[in-house]
Parts: sequence; structure tokens; C-alpha cells
Amino acid sequence: MDTNKNTMKLNKTSQALAWIAAALMTSSVSVQAADAKLDSIAAIVNEDVVLVSEVEQLARRLQSSGESSGQSIVKQALDRLVLEKLQLQSAKRSGINASEASIDRAMANVAQRNNLAPSQMKQALAQEGIDYEGFRKNLANQLIINSLKRRESAKVAQVSDQEVNDLIASESQQLAEGISYHIQDLMIPAPKPPTVAAFEQARRNAVQLRKLALTSPDFMKTSYAGNTASDIGWKSAPQLSFAYLKELNTMAKGQISDVIHDARGFHVIKLVEKRGGVEKKTKQVRVRHILIPANEADAKAKADKIRLQLLQGGDFATLARTNSADKGSATNGGDLGWSDSQRYVPEFAKAAETLSLNTISPLIQTKFGYHILEVLDRREEDATKAALQTQARKAILSKRQEQDYDAWVQSLRNGAFIEYRMKP
Repeated sequence: MDTNKNTMKLNKTSQALAWIAAALMTSSVSVQAADAKLDSIAAIVNEDVVLVSEVEQLARRLQSSGESSGQSIVKQALDRLVLEKLQLQSAKRSGINASEASIDRAMANVAQRNNLAPSQMKQALAQEGIDYEGFRKNLANQLIINSLKRRESAKVAQVSDQEVNDLIASESQQLAEGISYHIQDLMIPAPKPPTVAAFEQARRNAVQLRKLALTSPDFMKTSYAGNTASDIGWKSAPQLSFAYLKELNTMAKGQISDVIHDARGFHVIKLVEKRGGVEKKTKQVRVRHILIPANEADAKAKADKIRLQLLQGGDFATLARTNSADKGSATNGGDLGWSDSQRYVPEFAKAAETLSLNTISPLIQTKFGYHILEVLDRREEDATKAALQTQARKAILSKRQEQDYDAWVQSLRNGAFIEYRMKP
């Protein structure tokens, strides 16, 4: 073995390892020369203690990493360690722990990210003055806290559609960057003088105008109270008002908007086309199936018999209602409705994507049993709006989970016995 090459590799990765150690750890990692018995106590947290050496080590890492929040580095480090103790105590009460296997996997991941073999970890950590067992214990603590956080975060309430729409609206300018829209516009002008009664009448006229537009075969021929549609052509995002962009960001091609209000009046717009930006398409299928569960006696033979009946002209809906174990679809003659094929298990999805329309499939075996399926139709949908809503929902939920978890940890602190012996 070339010792020099290995030493060079360790030296090249030591800086990255030190960064990972700092990022993964909030509590102290024992340095090789430390003697905990002689260490003084910085704080008592219920039945645990925070040592001065732990505070000093974390303070040094915060300073070197630039994580300082402006308050005293030592105070910041002490507060973090106190909160960590409280979280670990709560996890212990809840029976949350880290298995040896999960710790081994986490250690292996750290080694892999630094291009090290697991056997080289001890030497690399030693070069940074970090005790291997201390590093491992602290990594276990972080796994425990992460599990605790996931459990508590799962209790957060669902995000409402209104919250999602509000976030999308607030980001309308950024979301529309680089996009141009071809728009047709029906407008009820703002009344002059702008009395309350005239304003309400104009709004009612716009609502009626939208109802007509939704049922009209030709948007451009829609008219009400002398107001007709105009084709305003292609407009880039900077040329459009916030009111327009707020609506356009969630509209699909060919869709008619809700009533929009701006300084000029009330509008109902149709999105004829758009270009630029990133469109997300999804392929949907409409499938019907009959499921015979694998644990049923002679399941395959029964499925083969039903398939033969179908090939000989048997009615699919009738056979599904009387034989399919999927009771949810059986009542609809086996019809699963429109869905993204990727929502199905792989074997079923592949058949749904490749089978010719209106053709009885061979037996498809999945973890649920034996399926006989028929693809009734396929279509491509613009999923941009759905993807945007999903992204917004996740962002709101993530922020709320973080805020709620921080509040929950603070409640742990409020109910704990904490005695500070170290002056930050």
C-alpha cells in the first residue's frame, strides 16, 4: 500500500470532514486529550449537564463557520446545547433511539461524501483532533433529534387551498419571469364617477359576462351590456399588471379566468396561448381492471377463466362487479377513472402505458394479485398549475413545521429545570 498517497488523500479531505463534523454536530465531540471528570459544568438541564468544554468547542466552530447570529458566540453555543439536551430527553421519554445499523449507515455516508473508505474515518478525524467515538455518539444524537422532529412535524395541520393561492399570488412577478401570454379580454370599464352603487353594478355585470363567456362557443363573440371582447395579442410579463399575472400563473391554455379587478375596471380573460417558462406535462390514462387477489384459492386459474370470458365477448363491467377484489372500482365496472399512470405499481403502470386501446391485457401480476385490464383512453395534461400548487404547499408546510417545531422546543425549555453556571 502507498502510504504517502493515502496520507495525501486524508489531508485533502480533512477540511471537508471538519466542515461536515461542524454541520452535523451541535454538541461537543470529545477531543483526544479531554478528561470529562475534571471538566466544569456550564449548565444543568433537568438530569443532564452541559460541560464548559462542550460550549467552548461549539463556540469555536460557530465562529470559524460564520454562523454567528450577532449575539455572544458563547451564549449562542450554550443555548444550542441546552436545547439539544432537552430534545434528546424528550426523545428518550418517547422511546426514540438510533440503532447501530442506522449509525453505521450515517458514518458510511459521511465517509462517502469525503471520498474515504470507512476504515479511513478514524485517521481523518484524528487529524482534526476529533475523537472517533465522540463523533459517532454525536451523530447518533442528531439521528435521534431528526426522528423526533419528523414525528412532531407530522402533527402540523394541512395547508389550505387559500394559503396556497395566496403564496402563488404573492410571487406572481417572479413566477411569470420570461413568459409571454396571448390574451383575449372582456372588460367592464370602471364607472365614472366611481360611486359605490356604480361599482357594485359594474362588478355584477362582470360576473354575468363571465357566465356567458363560459358557455359561449366563441369567446370573442361574447358580449353583455354593450361590452365586447378584444384580442390584446402577445404580452410579456412586465407589460401586464399584478392582477393579470396573479390569475395567469394558475391558468391553463384555453381557460377562462375569474373576474379580475384593476384600475381600468373588471376583466374576464381567456389565455389563448403562452410561451417561455417551463411547462410540466403529465400523461394520463383511463383504465378499468379486474383484480383477483393472490391469496385466493386457484387465483391464477380463476383470473385465466375470467380473461377467456372477456375474449369471448363477456361484458367487462359485469365481470368486474361480480369478481373484482378492488371493491372501490368494481362498483364502477372496474373503471379507475383518469389518473397519472405513475400512481400505479410498476407492473400495472407499464401495462397502462403500453397496451393498445380497448384491448384485453394478458394477466398482470402485482403485489396485489392478478389483474386483467383494459386501457379505455389516454391524454396529455398540462400539469404546470398542479406542480406549482404542490411546490407552494410544500413550501408553506415546511415553513410551518419549522416554526411549530421551534415553538414546541421552546415549550420544553419553559417547562424544564435549567441552571446556568457559566456566564456567557
